[in-house]
Amino acid sequence: MYLSTDKLMHFVVGLAVGVSFWQLLEHYAKVGVRRINPIWFLIMLIWGASGLFFFRKLHIPILSNDFFYMAVPDWDIPLYNWTRLRFLIHRSWLFHSALLPIGLLFISLWGMNRAQSLSNNPKWNWLRDAAIGLSVGISAHLIWDALLSETKAGFLINGWNHSTSLIWLALNLIMGFGVPFLVIWARDFLSRNSH
Repeated sequence: MYLSTDKLMHFVVGLAVGVSFWQLLEHYAKVGVRRINPIWFLIMLIWGASGLFFFRKLHIPILSNDFFYMAVPDWDIPLYNWTRLRFLIHRSWLFHSALLPIGLLFISLWGMNRAQSLSNNPKWNWLRDAAIGLSVGISAHLIWDALLSETKAGFLINGWNHSTSLIWLALNLIMGFGVPFLVIWARDFLSRNSH
């Protein structure tokens, strides 16, 4: 099976960033990180960083879709091909950002609050854990895109100039790592102070 160097590097950088993020949580939010499902975190980390799933080889119709083997930031490619919406041309601001996983994270927190149970609500916990992994994975993908792209024309969001694209990158890296960290740290803080 052919695996491109770019996809492999997205995978390697994703794992390295994910392990570093998890170690940071282990240091600063010991209780909060224990409430995160590491399997959901890892699956979504990989999907966000590299899309390193090979479902096409299994010949299962529903899993043969582009979305199951592409990194989430690259989903703008098939979506543009299907819709021809200009804002979906590759390196779109929507998919090369942490907006989607942060949105999912806030939906999960809203659901937990609505259910009146922040600690034990499996119905929403899986979405929270998946959104956290996806946010870190997409952020890792963006880091590799920025590093790789600097040897070419630079990191550019489609239709934006270089400076605006770099500001977008920085804001999304802060949001993509910061919001999940703060959510887990806050849970850690609340757990320690509720006893």
